[in-house]
Amino acid sequence: MSKSTPAKSDSRRAQLRAAQLQQAKRDKNRRIAMFSVIGVVVIALVAASVLLFLRFSGAEATTVPPNATAARDGIVTHPGKAKAGAPKVEIFLDYQCPACARFEASFGPTLDQMATAGDIDLSYRTMTFLDTNLRNDSSTRAANAAACADVTGHYADYHNAIFAHQPSNEGSGYTEDNLTKDFTAQAGITGAALDEFNTCYAEKRFSGFVKNVDNEAGKSGVTGTPSLHVNGKPMELGNLTDAASLRTQIDALK
Repeated sequence: MSKSTPAKSDSRRAQLRAAQLQQAKRDKNRRIAMFSVIGVVVIALVAASVLLFLRFSGAEATTVPPNATAARDGIVTHPGKAKAGAPKVEIFLDYQCPACARFEASFGPTLDQMATAGDIDLSYRTMTFLDTNLRNDSSTRAANAAACADVTGHYADYHNAIFAHQPSNEGSGYTEDNLTKDFTAQAGITGAALDEFNTCYAEKRFSGFVKNVDNEAGKSGVTGTPSLHVNGKPMELGNLTDAASLRTQIDALK
């Protein structure tokens, strides 16, 4: 019976060791690949969960008009005009609200003047609850159109045109010609700006923003329109009689 020589034994041990090392390397690579796949799946699941949470919580990222407020809950009428320390004035409205139209006719010019002069930081927070009450979608369509007018730099003018021509019969709503032709002409939106407005309106670019503005108005405790807040404090509109009384009450709530 022959015996293995020491050289042959060493060679077999070396081969066995090399095979073990290769197997260990293959096992390691398989573990790395498996964990990589698991990592990708986990990341995808987390991302999907976040998107679902945002969608159902109402916080889904949306496209906003250029002069949206920092909180994305309204649109600033005269951006960059407010002086340091100027009070923040927020008007809550619905474009189908007759009382809002009357408020705008009586006090809108004064608010515009104050905002233009930088005496107040004026923003409009548009609500759409009257769509449900009146069984149409004019409030939402008008709010979208006004947001698109902001893209052209004519938000305040377009806003004023909507209220100046609110239908006398509540619930009649605004026609597409009103929103895309009549009011744009009155607001001075022409040429390339009109093309941009029409594209924006047709693709409902700011529909998510409009919905969020309405939701945030409700969270602010607003239950009816028009409502006016100065630095977050509600104003009693029943005490307003003229432009002077408006200015006095805004000063009192600073």
